[in-house]
Amino acid sequence: MNPITVTCPHCGHTKDVDPRKIPADVKSALCRACERSFPFSHRMETDAFRAAVVGFQEEIPFVFTGKAREYFGIWIVNTLLKIVTLGIYSPWAKVRKRQYFYGNTQLDGENFDYMANPLVLLKGLLIAAVLFICYTVGSNYSPMLGIILGILFFLLMPWVIVRSRLFNNRNSAHRNIRFNFRPAYGEAYAAYAWLPILTPFTGGLLFPYVYYRQRRFLMENNLFGTSRFTFKARGKDFYFIALKTLGLGLLLIGGLAASTTMLMTGLLKAPSMSPVIAGIATPLAIIIGYFLVMIYAYVRTVNLTWNSTLLGENHFVSSLRARDMSWILLSNLAAVILSFGLLVPWASIRLARYRLNKLIFVAHGDLDHFRAAQLPETSAVGEEIGDIFDIDVAF
Repeated sequence: MNPITVTCPHCGHTKDVDPRKIPADVKSALCRACERSFPFSHRMETDAFRAAVVGFQEEIPFVFTGKAREYFGIWIVNTLLKIVTLGIYSPWAKVRKRQYFYGNTQLDGENFDYMANPLVLLKGLLIAAVLFICYTVGSNYSPMLGIILGILFFLLMPWVIVRSRLFNNRNSAHRNIRFNFRPAYGEAYAAYAWLPILTPFTGGLLFPYVYYRQRRFLMENNLFGTSRFTFKARGKDFYFIALKTLGLGLLLIGGLAASTTMLMTGLLKAPSMSPVIAGIATPLAIIIGYFLVMIYAYVRTVNLTWNSTLLGENHFVSSLRARDMSWILLSNLAAVILSFGLLVPWASIRLARYRLNKLIFVAHGDLDHFRAAQLPETSAVGEEIGDIFDIDVAF
């Protein structure tokens, strides 16, 4: 029997194989050159096999299985214990929350894991608390000292962002493979310090580019095991979103001005009510208009970020919609206010489910070729400083 030539779609390595030595139920092959697996069937003709392997891809949706009732029990206990312990329980509360959300997020039937040690987080929290107290007391004692401390903290912020990202990634895993983050401090200072300093001198025109550099920094330095993430978006893509957001904002301002004019014209017939109605309607319209514009910019940016991110030859597809996100956030806000905060778990679960249900991982081949990497322990100081000073690097 003539041998068949098997070609690896990843590196192009070829090998002639005797069909009689291939098991009948084989579904994948492992390339000895690059050690990556790919779908395989020896019953296919060589040309057809190559075409099928090269074009093989599978859309794997993210699935969120969390339930508001389950999370409410975790949330209420966390809240009460943080109050009783004056915040000391915060690290345990953070770990319990993330373990619940990670554990209920699945990809290809496997859930994610969060493995941070609360005691490590507590050490970071205590250090961050001391820094915060020093900043607060120093600012009250001397305005000049407050300015100096503010500048020092601004210069410390890129380091905080890197350490926070590093800590969270190294304590996150999927299929027993941990994530990681490359601590590129030079890139961090360019994206989060030097470029933002220049932005005011450009009249804000540099802001979309700064945001692009920050998104690229956060994505391209991620690793999953030994596999690197890459980011293919360009600065002009973020400028395009900024221009569309500006256009939408101007359109809403024009509509608001026209509506206000019509309202005031109509209220001239009832002058006793005009100040009350105008005083409520105009600010409310401004707030809602601003909210809608910001949600539009957020949704477009999140979609662009994920749709431009690759993990090896695999990529992501995000399909959030501004109208859906606006409705979810507005109704969540109303529910939380009307319930005096008791529906916070319901709102959190609802938002997480929507975001994850709109995210797909497009895999080229199976997921077995990812390899784990040995990672050292990481301090949680940056993570806790980021929390106390409200630095958020999520997206």
